[in-house]
Amino acid sequence: MRRIRHTWAATAAGALLVLTATTGPSAAAAQPLTAPAADRAAVEEQAPQVLELRSSVDGLSAPTTARPGLTTFRVSTTDPASGWISLVRPKPGVSFESFRSSLLKIINAVGPDIVEGSAEMQQKAELLGGTVIHPNLPASFTRTLTPGTYWFFDYRNIRDENPRHSTLTVSGTAGTGTAPAPTASLTGKMIDGRPRWILDGTVRAGRPILFRNEMPEGQNIEAIFFRLADDVTEQDVQDYVNDFGDTGAFPDYTGPLDLEQGTGGLPMNVGETSLLQLTLQPGRYVVVDFFSDAKDGSSLIKRGHWKIFEVQ
Repeated sequence: MRRIRHTWAATAAGALLVLTATTGPSAAAAQPLTAPAADRAAVEEQAPQVLELRSSVDGLSAPTTARPGLTTFRVSTTDPASGWISLVRPKPGVSFESFRSSLLKIINAVGPDIVEGSAEMQQKAELLGGTVIHPNLPASFTRTLTPGTYWFFDYRNIRDENPRHSTLTVSGTAGTGTAPAPTASLTGKMIDGRPRWILDGTVRAGRPILFRNEMPEGQNIEAIFFRLADDVTEQDVQDYVNDFGDTGAFPDYTGPLDLEQGTGGLPMNVGETSLLQLTLQPGRYVVVDFFSDAKDGSSLIKRGHWKIFEVQ
């Protein structure tokens, strides 16, 4: 596959068109902060609707209704054992238990199960992303909702007898909204048969990152960010990655990734885009994808789907 590069300006502009739910140019969005009261009200009308999701030892607290349009999901947790909150849109007639059975195959780290579960998932649901959080690392993600039924669920306890999940019904008149401008875009794609991260722009602390899936059809991916200690080298990360199982089983020792402090974007279908607002600090990070290939079950991180970068 020929590698195609875009300028950052074109990349960001095109992606924001996907996320933005406005029906035309928004003069209000360009108004200064010192605008008169009437203009400030117009600016506020352009903000996406915000849905609060909170996880605790008592369970997942999430809204049950929302209107269509650009939506920011603001996610937090007080429970160290929870916090991989994801959004999914089931296809008609699919139950949560049926969806869960296929998802468990995908994350099972067994090649044939991964292939079977990935094929089933294409018939059962659309994975729309989400974010990984911790008690000290809240986050949010922004995307456009259309009318229909959605589920929230927590990957951390998806294997439990009663996993945390809830239903969101989207209906009514679509609202307007403008997504905040990202300073960087992170795109997952296959290049010459190898999974690669393409990072355009500069990742800045406190600013959004655009996460996109441009992999081959049927290949879900995630983007999980880990802060690297100052003395961790690229070879240290490579050595740790080499010790992953061929279909994604984690090494049996603690490596350079603090697995209890990762944050980022949860799995999305091909063609999906999510605007991530993460709690990143200036310094070195590595972004990884723990998913496996939908066609043969091979570990994507072991095949090279990781990248070290700097947050400014």
